[in-house]
Amino acid sequence: MISRNSRRNRALKVERDAYHVAVGLLSRREHTQLELTTKLQQKGFAEPAITAALALLIEHDLQSDQRFIEDLVRSRMLKGYGPLRIKHDCRQRGIAESLLDDYLGCASFDWLHLARTTYAKKYQENQQIDYSEKAKRVRFMQSRGFPSDIIFQLF
Repeated sequence: MISRNSRRNRALKVERDAYHVAVGLLSRREHTQLELTTKLQQKGFAEPAITAALALLIEHDLQSDQRFIEDLVRSRMLKGYGPLRIKHDCRQRGIAESLLDDYLGCASFDWLHLARTTYAKKYQENQQIDYSEKAKRVRFMQSRGFPSDIIFQLF
């Protein structure tokens, strides 16, 4: 017969194991709470152990969705992506819309400058373009996540 203390000790060990696995994941790169939950579930941890591990990570400031947003926005901007694509990527990773809007609203990003840089990387500026080529370029900028008002300021 298994004693109450040994069951409790086993549960604490599972929580510690989930915590250590999550710390290992975070040592490589920032993760959102949703990403960590998914990865821990894939490794076979139960929901209570995952919840306890995440609470401990947040308490020790090892996991932060705010830090994740900052890293993702910086990395996507360096790759030439606009605000719509960045918002989409954040939503896919389980970031709350309000948290993302707060960050993008507080920081002063020059999206027009980024759009010009991205456009100049892809296309020569002194080229004469016809309607179909312009439409192709507009679609490219839309696929990079720039809103229509910024795209049409380029032309």
